[in-house]
Amino acid sequence: MIEDARVLLGDRLLEADVAIIGGGAAGIAMALSFANSAFRVVVLESGGLQYESDTQSLYRGKIIGLRYEPLDLCRVRTLGGSTDKRGWAGWCKVFHGMDFERREWIQHSGWPISKRDLASHYEEALKTVSLPRDLEEVASLESQGKDCLTLAGKDCVNDLVGLSTAPHLAAVWLESLRAAKNIRVILHSNVVRIETDETGRVVTSIGFSSLNHRTFNIAPRYTVLAAGGIENARLLLASNQGVRPGLGNESDWVGRCFMDHPRYAWGQITSVKDPRQLLRYNPTHGVGQRRMGVPLPGQKPLLGAGLSLSEEAQRRERVLGSRTWILPVAPQGERVAGRELREVILWALRGRVPSDIALRSGKIIADIPNAMTVAVAHLKSVAGHVRRWHFVTILEPEPNKDSRLILAKDCDPLGLPRVILDWRLTPLVERTLQVTQETIVKELKSIGIECFVQGPGGPKANQAVSDPRWVWHHMGTTRMSDDPNDGVVDPNCRVHGMKNLYIAGSSVFPTCSTDMPTLTVIALAHRLADYLKLEMKRRVKIENRPTALFGESGSVASAN
Repeated sequence: MIEDARVLLGDRLLEADVAIIGGGAAGIAMALSFANSAFRVVVLESGGLQYESDTQSLYRGKIIGLRYEPLDLCRVRTLGGSTDKRGWAGWCKVFHGMDFERREWIQHSGWPISKRDLASHYEEALKTVSLPRDLEEVASLESQGKDCLTLAGKDCVNDLVGLSTAPHLAAVWLESLRAAKNIRVILHSNVVRIETDETGRVVTSIGFSSLNHRTFNIAPRYTVLAAGGIENARLLLASNQGVRPGLGNESDWVGRCFMDHPRYAWGQITSVKDPRQLLRYNPTHGVGQRRMGVPLPGQKPLLGAGLSLSEEAQRRERVLGSRTWILPVAPQGERVAGRELREVILWALRGRVPSDIALRSGKIIADIPNAMTVAVAHLKSVAGHVRRWHFVTILEPEPNKDSRLILAKDCDPLGLPRVILDWRLTPLVERTLQVTQETIVKELKSIGIECFVQGPGGPKANQAVSDPRWVWHHMGTTRMSDDPNDGVVDPNCRVHGMKNLYIAGSSVFPTCSTDMPTLTVIALAHRLADYLKLEMKRRVKIENRPTALFGESGSVASAN
């Protein structure tokens, strides 16, 4: 059932076995796991089925640390969340076993679960995003094939990832959610209050409101926050009426260790006329078919190849992980103006205007010649006429307690405090970038590819470590830990000290690999749903429930 809070009758308390706050990748995956079961599930989604600027503006916040994307720009507030065309491009990877391990040279590293604990859930996640369940095996075999770069040493490896053929989860699964009698999706429902009992250990009700100020309450047996890496922490911190300084925050971890993958452009390749083997690997079906649906039997998924430091090199050098793409560039290199122009065009193609457009425009105007040469280089790359290439490296960040979210004094139109983001990186990021650059150049030169760390573009073409770009991944703000003194949720994603409050999404990541968190977000969501189903079978009486668990919708208008 799909409904809309703007026309929902609020004359009675809503009830549910599970309330899922957020209808993005994690929320939809959990709902699908519960579909057509005996449990009543309500999904509260702030947005609608289409992008709406007034709803999107609820994301607005302030940046005080490293420069970062405006917060209302880098996530999407609709059913399906950032899996729609304005957000996620569809790239998927299964985290490596090392990503879950404690690495003694990385502070706060180590998950309390292993990759083995997620194995079956990764298979379900791949099905959810319309990729084959053997994607990891396919990518491993293809990375050693004739269509990928053959490296001479052992310090760089081809790290292949899959591209979902159907990345917009709301579009793919909408009819399944609509048809499930036990699933109730309420659009335009913004959570503004989480109430607990006098002990502060049990969630008793959730208050939510539409932007036209229709207010409601729901009393779930279990509550799951699945609102994203910033909003999950924001809701916990703001729910401080009876428990200070916020739910799950007794050890002061909520909002800390905010992570995104820093991104740096650097260097050049000048000796390769046709380096397609170093670029994205395209199987026999074309790029234009990548969103047509599930691959036919025997058809390979679309894969992308990047260069990563091997596990052996990471351990020896005591560095973080990384992935490096090789992309077209102007002969003069891509400096600040070119980077800003590229991203303005990216957002324009997605129908968005950055709220910091004045800042970006100033940087473009300050170096118009470079902006124009970058634009020309891009057009040449589309036409297949490229002679120079540069590296773009995406790094795994190190968890840092000082990289954090705090509540602002001003509030959004619904009265919820906005957030302040203080994004910070550690010195290990700089060392990892340096090792990555040196290693890639050394290995490519060893097989006859002429390339440079600095490149003909000069020092201005290399991003300073203090001026990273980002990949719009919000992670780590409600991290998972065995010990309540070291995090916010336990290995089952239950908030430490709470009996019925859970968190789904990348905010629970203790560390976050090199990139592409979405598949792991979905795998964890399926795992949490399976855990809650077992919990409720032990605790919740479900006998004699009607087939239509929510009954008829009556005068409640369904969303179109």
